[in-house]
Amino acid sequence: MRFRRSVLALAAFVLLPGCRSEPPLDVAPVDLGRFQGKWYEIAKLPRTTESGCSGTTAFYRLRSSTELDVTNECRLETGGTKSVTARAVATDPSSPGKLSLDVGGFYGDYWVLGVGEHYEWAVIGHPSRDYLWILSRTPTLSDETLRATRSLAQDRSFDTSRLEYTAQP
Repeated sequence: MRFRRSVLALAAFVLLPGCRSEPPLDVAPVDLGRFQGKWYEIAKLPRTTESGCSGTTAFYRLRSSTELDVTNECRLETGGTKSVTARAVATDPSSPGKLSLDVGGFYGDYWVLGVGEHYEWAVIGHPSRDYLWILSRTPTLSDETLRATRSLAQDRSFDTSRLEYTAQP
């Protein structure tokens, strides 16, 4: 009887978390070479690391076929700028949209969920659905494209009602 309870408890431990988790997150097929360059942050889910920021941009530079250098920069409300550099690595070369971001020894998933046909916009997220960014090659997106990027995020179970829109110059 005791053995049977242990087996049932183990099965519940292994199987039930899968029942409660979010559906798998699809990642876009991405050409990292085309992804490099400057991007403007259009919107994001709130993050304490970005509080007090405006004019946020990201610059991606290809290091190798599976690595990018990422530099995020923003203007601070208090004056001056804040800049953070990280390394993004495609841990599975067959799925380069699944990036692992290394920020000084701290690692996190940074997945490309969608890109425009001409790499004019991108949606980046985290499998937990706690982090989301909508990026553009220009400081603004058309209303139609913004609706489409929000819809893409909603379809992947992100709470887009919490999006904060980034003021760009």
